Amino acid sequence: MLTLSKRIITILIFFFSSLIVQAKDAEVLRMLSDINAKQSTPALKQQAIAAGKDRAVLCNQCHGADGNSTKPDVPNLAAQNPVYLLEQIEKFADGRRKNFVMNALSKNFSRDDKENLAIFYASLRVRGAATNPQLAKKGQPIYAKQCSACHGENGVGQADFARLAGQQVQYVETTLMRFRDNSKNSNPSSNRSNVIMESIVKGLTDDEIKAVAAYLGQLK
Repeated sequence: MLTLSKRIITILIFFFSSLIVQAKDAEVLRMLSDINAKQSTPALKQQAIAAGKDRAVLCNQCHGADGNSTKPDVPNLAAQNPVYLLEQIEKFADGRRKNFVMNALSKNFSRDDKENLAIFYASLRVRGAATNPQLAKKGQPIYAKQCSACHGENGVGQADFARLAGQQVQYVETTLMRFRDNSKNSNPSSNRSNVIMESIVKGLTDDEIKAVAAYLGQLK
């Protein structure tokens, strides 16, 4: 049994941890409000896009100058939903998502940087990819059944759900397999974790995942 002093310390730790979480949540809400304000005002939106483009110089090597990735295992950011982008930047900044480069970069982003980057990438056009049409056709009904409720009928997502249409095929395959591995506790070191995604992909085979990725990659 904990002593009285240990109980007090435990309570204090829980209390201050709760305050930190609340502060982070409040900060995210403020940034989301700022993004909405900037996007709804043409002059502010153009300023944000210009500032985001300048700040994205270090991102271009992997994500491409136009937001279309130069590497098959790195996601396209072009046309991505700004709310989703902002949330992912925050997850890299506080360590909930693990990637050495992204963790280091995101920690140095100011509040304005995060907002402007999200708006900049959302303003770009995703190119999509040429995929096997037969495989993509097999992936369409799987996507419709398993994924469309959150990510949209055409893969464009909504608010804090990712746009998947036109995404890098290999990136989608790898990410879905990581979620599936987490659901089976076979890859505890995976850098992606999401209870909902893990439950959805738990029963998918490698071939089904590849079919879904092919379907999404060819969507415009």
